[in-house]
Amino acid sequence: MKMKNLLMVVGAAATFGAVSIITTQVHADTSVPVYRLYNKNTGEHFYTKNSAERANLNRVGWRDEGLGWNSATSGKAVYRVYNPNARGGDHYYTLSKYEAQSLVSKGWRWDNGGKAAFYSGGSTNLYVAYNPNAQSGSHNYTTNTYEQNSLLNVGWKYGAVAWKTMGTPAATVAPKKVDINVTGVGGSEQSVPGSYRFLYSNKAFDNKNLSTPAAIEFSADVSLSGGSSDYENQFVIAGNSGTTSGQIGVELHYQAGNDSNFAQGRINVTTINFPAGAGTSGQQFYSVKTNAPRIANSQSVRLQVKYFTSGYMQTFVNGTLVGQYKSKLVPGGNAYILHDYTNAKSTIKNIQVKKNGKIVNPVTQGSSPLTSQTFTNKTLVAAY
Repeated sequence: MKMKNLLMVVGAAATFGAVSIITTQVHADTSVPVYRLYNKNTGEHFYTKNSAERANLNRVGWRDEGLGWNSATSGKAVYRVYNPNARGGDHYYTLSKYEAQSLVSKGWRWDNGGKAAFYSGGSTNLYVAYNPNAQSGSHNYTTNTYEQNSLLNVGWKYGAVAWKTMGTPAATVAPKKVDINVTGVGGSEQSVPGSYRFLYSNKAFDNKNLSTPAAIEFSADVSLSGGSSDYENQFVIAGNSGTTSGQIGVELHYQAGNDSNFAQGRINVTTINFPAGAGTSGQQFYSVKTNAPRIANSQSVRLQVKYFTSGYMQTFVNGTLVGQYKSKLVPGGNAYILHDYTNAKSTIKNIQVKKNGKIVNPVTQGSSPLTSQTFTNKTLVAAY
């Protein structure tokens, strides 16, 4: 049952906060395409109507994501400014020339020679969302309500209409799976199309009213500390009927460094979801929630994992929901709780198991009740 984890989340100090949005009513008869590109090294999306600029960025490693929207050729000007002090650089777009000038006075630079990058006009909303944990790519612009709501669900802020556009083709706004075909080195899944294992995701919660008691629930007070550059523990409910029985849980992880895109330099929180029967091509993922609490070294936190017979799972840290996703668990008898520690010392206390809302303690390690124990570089399997 041991699982290997690689972990990344987009996050850093924000360069700019909430912005003032001006609503415009503009009639525009013509439009030009605005292209959208993505820099995987900084997390920034870039938007341009200049096809030569698009081609050049694509050549130097930006990922071309096609048409972002159709922009009016006249109307209220949208300005683009550039922050050279952000890691990797960062662009910001605004209807307010005053706001753009204020940023320039603080060290930002006019982009596009201070002229309009686009124009606001048309009847289609273009939304902006703000990531308070990101330095580069801290603002995202989209006409896709699915994308906008997904970002807001994982901790992005603001969520207002930035300006108006002439629309976007239906094929561009169709919902897509999260992080499809994005896998990393470390497992057999890395070359399997559609595999979700070993990826780094801010997957939006699955919507479901889960007010009824969970079929099974594990909770405990857990702390994590270590002296190496990379250490972790995992608090998981796992089936015991083989590798296809499923595992769900929550993890604490630390990686040294100062690269915020990898959540380095702090203990971060991850939801683990390996549904039963998913295999290497199923939706197995580690989801790093941007709104999860940050954990200090040696800090004890209450970890809680729930599984519902309706086929959903939930994870909590100190009572804060950090994951809710569709899943499938096949216990194959008594379920087990798996603690996997790598290069770390961790203490577990006050472990509790509930079935259908009722406590079923004691939890045992072998034949002995498990109440409190400290582990270093080992795996604990506890039964109830």
